[in-house]
Amino acid sequence: MRDGSASLPLSPQAMRISLRLDVMQSKPVQLSLALLVMFAARLAELDTTSPAGLLAAAGFGLLALANLAQASPRCLARAMALVIVCAPTLRLVSVLVRSPEALARDLDTFAGVGRCITTMAAATGAAVGALPPSALPPTRKLLAVGYCACVQMCVGFILRVRTGHESALPFYLLHIVLPFLASFLAAHAASRSSVGQNVARRGYSMRLACDEC
Repeated sequence: MRDGSASLPLSPQAMRISLRLDVMQSKPVQLSLALLVMFAARLAELDTTSPAGLLAAAGFGLLALANLAQASPRCLARAMALVIVCAPTLRLVSVLVRSPEALARDLDTFAGVGRCITTMAAATGAAVGALPPSALPPTRKLLAVGYCACVQMCVGFILRVRTGHESALPFYLLHIVLPFLASFLAAHAASRSSVGQNVARRGYSMRLACDEC
């Protein structure tokens, strides 16, 4: 005789536990968010006039708090994608409207903290890449990452034109775009390779949730 409980539909509680195991217990996401809060706060302290830096520091800080508070994984993932889209956009607007002298001072400041910027870019890419498809569809994830990388390259090109600094574009390429994309691709590949383990863990969690119903 077949077990009748096997044909029962999954409860909302089971689905929430399954999704939470994908995101909230993801060590790369937690570690990357911790690094992002630290380095974003440092960059915002160095350049208090940059809206992009302030948005990144505040946004990743709120995301870390939401992660600790066990907020909705889908909301967490979508908010993270929103931050990596809005922060570069604000930076693009900033380099278009600010004076060349102020932009040159920013470049000198950022050149002194190149390792900090590189680490933050890599942590951002790792945090986004580690998000599972159940929290953020791969298409949206790739669109957000591609947009962020393209805008950052545009910012570097505009800075080179407006300030005359030949090192502006290479700096953005080497310290922001390449570390961001490399860490994203590595984390994205790792998250896809662990799908089998997540499926097994999800099945066990769903059975536990169904037993409690």
